[in-house]
Amino acid sequence: MNLRMNKFHSEILECIKQNSGTPTQHTYLDSYLGNSNARYPINMPTLRIIAKEWIALNNRVSAIEFQKFIDSLIRGKSSTEKTMAGILLGYSTKEQRKFDPSCFDTWLEHLVGWAEIDSVCTGPYSTTEIYGNWKIWNPLLVKFSKSKNSSKRRASLVLLCSPMRKAANKEIAHLAFSNINRLKAEREILITKAISWLLRSMIKHHKKEVAAYVNENEASLPAIAFRETMIVLKTGKKTK
Repeated sequence: MNLRMNKFHSEILECIKQNSGTPTQHTYLDSYLGNSNARYPINMPTLRIIAKEWIALNNRVSAIEFQKFIDSLIRGKSSTEKTMAGILLGYSTKEQRKFDPSCFDTWLEHLVGWAEIDSVCTGPYSTTEIYGNWKIWNPLLVKFSKSKNSSKRRASLVLLCSPMRKAANKEIAHLAFSNINRLKAEREILITKAISWLLRSMIKHHKKEVAAYVNENEASLPAIAFRETMIVLKTGKKTK
């Protein structure tokens, strides 16, 4: 058992176990998801039900206690626990979200592969908190984009996807282009796909800027990012 596991972690892990079976590892999934962490055979709808029920019963848990709970889950042995952390962040209350965002700097040390990173870094939490705490998030995201840790470099991009889809914001868009520019020379799929995702997420509210950027940087952008972004710009859809 994880020595840092707190009571909430223990309770929700028991609930996961009661609704699944023995955690497993699969060579194909390991390769696809980018890590070899064990996964419980439980579907996403069931995980969401468990998370919603926990929030409903514990909506008065303080931000500090909630942060400790999420920290414990992210340090858990299975990808399922880490995924549950992201789901809970999405359903958390306004008060529970008032923890220091710098926690992500530590959390990303324990997330490997696109599935774990994205489950924690995208969704309702990033939308509300990045807009609401921009003075804190701005330097943190710049720091992530310069990290030697590829999980943090991906996070510097995908954390901006949900906010960019939600509304137009010139400051956040400026940072998005800046981080993309800093990372566009990389050819690791963890980064190239994230660049594509962020550019496509910006199209709804910053279409002209995205079109100008990809046309000016066609030669230097990852081919997949240029191709997928151009398809959405031309058709409004992810694929032809």
